[in-house]
Amino acid sequence: MDETRSVPMHHEDSARGRLMTAAIGLFARKGYSATTVREIVAAAGVTKPVLYYHFGSKEGIFLTMMGEALAEFEATTAAAMTAVGTAGERIVRFLDDTFTLILEHLDVMRVLDAVYYGPPQGAPFFDFEAIHQRFIGTLTTLVRDGMAVGEFRPGDPEDVTWALVGPFEVARGMSLCHPEMDFGRARLARLLRVVFDGVVTGSAKESSR
Repeated sequence: MDETRSVPMHHEDSARGRLMTAAIGLFARKGYSATTVREIVAAAGVTKPVLYYHFGSKEGIFLTMMGEALAEFEATTAAAMTAVGTAGERIVRFLDDTFTLILEHLDVMRVLDAVYYGPPQGAPFFDFEAIHQRFIGTLTTLVRDGMAVGEFRPGDPEDVTWALVGPFEVARGMSLCHPEMDFGRARLARLLRVVFDGVVTGSAKESSR
């Protein structure tokens, strides 16, 4: 990860930062619609006028939270597109950096998943699909780069992309649902290596032809 990136607002020790931290925690535990402004300000140790001054409303906190998440993700994708190294190295780095963001902001990811996959919660519109398409598009571009220079064998770049998304989604889901299993970055790296190397031995490949 880029150590120089700006500190997210909800890491700041300020009234604004405490409001973000409180809101994210409550959204993650209770859901967006079930969380009240009163609960947020009580958890942050401020008054309602302070929340209205900084964010305007509960909806404003949600959109600020998602805007922060998008900005950090966009910085990660931009870095992946300009990184040096082989295609395989760039892919592993991109997925590791994206996974690191998730590990740093698990509650934000829980809120995102609850709103995106769950029933309507009255949350303001946010284009989650654009983030997903950006993620898939970046990964597919890196796969195509690898095929173009002969690093990867010829094939359908989208198939390879989805094969790489599989381990990433497993690591992401396990980190959200079973953090006690410590399904961390090292495990993700090993799973990606399985995809790159394959699981069939050379002799088995020959016998299956």
